[in-house]
Amino acid sequence: MADVLDRLYALGLPLISHAGEERAVLGNDIQEFGNPLRLRRALDAGVRVVVAHCASMGQDRDLDKGENGPFVDSFQLFSRLFEDRRYEKNLFGDISAMTQIDRAAPALATVIEREDWQPRLLNGSDYPLPGVMPIFSVDELVSMGLLQAAAAPVLKEIRTYNVLLFDFVLKRTLRSGGKAFAPRVFETRGFFERLKG
Repeated sequence: MADVLDRLYALGLPLISHAGEERAVLGNDIQEFGNPLRLRRALDAGVRVVVAHCASMGQDRDLDKGENGPFVDSFQLFSRLFEDRRYEKNLFGDISAMTQIDRAAPALATVIEREDWQPRLLNGSDYPLPGVMPIFSVDELVSMGLLQAAAAPVLKEIRTYNVLLFDFVLKRTLRSGGKAFAPRVFETRGFFERLKG
């Protein structure tokens, strides 16, 4: 594993890792690998790490309290890492799928409201999932107060034609605590260009 991390670091390539509960792949034995705290090894090696979905669903063991530590929300563990100053330069969060019904509350509101986190957030689509009903629900986001009711019909219409555009417009329209995702969250090209070493 150290060789892989060394290569990623040398090439300036990010490690994109799912974190939190995984439902797309079957098997209970894989869940422990989604623990955000397990990404410290890559982070400590200097690798840029992108945590998919900001670990916004499920629970993982709090390994900071030992191998038998209590289970806590995966998003709480992600937040702990994100707040760790050691990882300010190489830990990032991906907001793909965070508008899913199972992921939206309270993690989605938190990432929208935390303006200090936004320079380290990256938009992804998790395509084709934005087109799968009922995983995503515009009406549910309206009921949570994250979306104005007037935007719902337009978003639903966009979704019938182009699910990627729907995902983009939906995220640009979300509001929580009077705040929205900053434009830079959607300007990801620079992040994925090879770093000059």
